[in-house]
This record gives sequence, C-alpha cells and structure tokens, in this order.
Amino acid sequence: MAANAPAASIFSVSLASATDAATVTHLADVTVPSSYVSFTPVAVGSKTYLLGYNPAQPTLDVFEFTPAAPWLQLASAKPQIGAAKDKICVFTLGNLPYLCVYTAKNGVFETYLVASDLTLSKPYEFYRNHELALSQNFTTLKFFAQFGQVVFLGYRDDGYVAMYTATTAVSSPSPDIPPLLMTPQWSHMWAPGWTRFAFFQFGGEPFFLKTNTQKLNVNIDHVLDTLSLGTTEVGTLLQAQLPAALQLTNVEPLTLGDADPWFVTYIASTGSATLNRIHADCLGWTQGAQFTSTPGASVVAPLAVGGQTFLILV
Repeated sequence: MAANAPAASIFSVSLASATDAATVTHLADVTVPSSYVSFTPVAVGSKTYLLGYNPAQPTLDVFEFTPAAPWLQLASAKPQIGAAKDKICVFTLGNLPYLCVYTAKNGVFETYLVASDLTLSKPYEFYRNHELALSQNFTTLKFFAQFGQVVFLGYRDDGYVAMYTATTAVSSPSPDIPPLLMTPQWSHMWAPGWTRFAFFQFGGEPFFLKTNTQKLNVNIDHVLDTLSLGTTEVGTLLQAQLPAALQLTNVEPLTLGDADPWFVTYIASTGSATLNRIHADCLGWTQGAQFTSTPGASVVAPLAVGGQTFLILV
C-alpha cells in the first residue's frame, strides 16, 4: 500500500460464546482511489456493492464486495450524480434498489433506480418548501422501514425534524423516471444539537439512538405507529453508559445473532472503536467488544453478506 494512500479497513464481526461478547477480527486493508464522505452498501441482484462518494467528484466509485480476498474490487461503472451532494442513502422498495441523493441548500431529493448493470435511471425529484415538513438544510438523513413501508427522517441542527414516506406511484411522468411518491408525514421542533442517529428494530418497530452534543444527552427514541404522531423518548440521559459520547465521530447500527440490535462506535482521532448490544428495554446497552482501527476514517459501514457480518472503515 502506498504511503498515505486512502484505504478501507475490513473487519469481520461474530458473536462469542458469552451472551454479550462479540469477536472483531481485522481481515485486510485495501487501497481505494479516493477519500469518501460516504461508503454506502447496496445489494443489486445477488451481489453487494459499496458506493464511494467524494463531494469534489461528480461520479460514484463502485466496489463489488466479496467475503474473501480481494474483498473490494473497483467496478467499471461510474454513476453520475453530480458534485457537492450532502447525503447519499440507499433503500429497497418492491425488491428494487434505489439511490437517494440529497442537497441540503435547496432541499432536493433525487432518487434513482439502480439497474442490474449499475446504471442509474433519471431521478425522481422531491422537495418541500412549505409546511408540512420542510426539506431544506438537513444535517441528518436516515431511511428505515416501518410495517413494510419506507420512511425517512431528516433533522437539521437548529432542531427541526421531519418524516416522509416513499411509496410506489401508479405511474411516472416519463418511462425513464421511477414511479415514486414521497409524502410528508410529520414535522416538529426538537432541541438543537442532535447527531449520530442510529436506527434499529425491536419487534418489527423502529427505534433510534441519538446524541445531543450541545447539552449532553444520549437518548433512545421510538417511531410511533402512526407517523403523524412522530416519535417519543423511551430511554433518556443514558450518557453515563457511553463515556466517550462527546468524542465519538461515528455511531452505526448492525444486527448479530437472532437479529439482536447492536451498534458500533468509532473515534477518528484515535481509531478506538466498540461494539455494543442494545437491551430489550431500550434503557441501555452492554459493551461486547473493544478494538482499534486505523485513525482518520470518515465512514463506518456495517454490512451482512452470506451470513457473515463485516465492518468497513474508510
């Protein structure tokens, strides 16, 4: 590996014999052609890919992931999404993979259908410039599933939060644009300063962990069954269980065992990372592993392939 070349560090994760213990094994460091602000897994057919995005470039770098060497293989596809995008998200609807690209300044969501050859359709565009649910200036954007429907939540630093659904429409304006319909469901004012949202499920219902760095507070919230009612706190003031809460740069959810929810934390300045199993009462978690990766990663991407779970830090 060339000195100072960007690299992806790949780890495997598995449950140990103890109930709350996990084993993290470093597998490889793979050189990648750029530094990325997002490295997003997407399943296309029987293969798993990772989409690397650098906002200085108008295209995505696409890597095929395999659960053995060479681990990451750069594909020839170079999907065009434009430079200076703020969020890259992937969701599945009707068994088909979609790529959603968000620009905070104008609040526009551009959603592409990802074809089997990794080409993109023309985008379905959505934005909202009036209530209910403004779409501009989100600093957090997360897609999740609730009762078989696709939902996404946006949050901006001043505390404004909104939720929308993404569904299949009867038709689209053009055969080149996917037949999608994004619909506002709820908006509210929270406290400012929430970050590092990590969504997980219990009993098929969505919950999420989040941290307030302006007035330190670590919460677990529940998305209510009726989306128009929003969310409610289940566990609050949990920061004593997360001692490095203000130093964390990444928090990402994953599942292990019988779909048990876990989350991984990472501190870019030191490379220190932990794995934690969330308790069923959503009032805390147990640390299952502590490990160290290369410092300076900007993205932590969990993915499951072939019955195995991996972490990629890049």
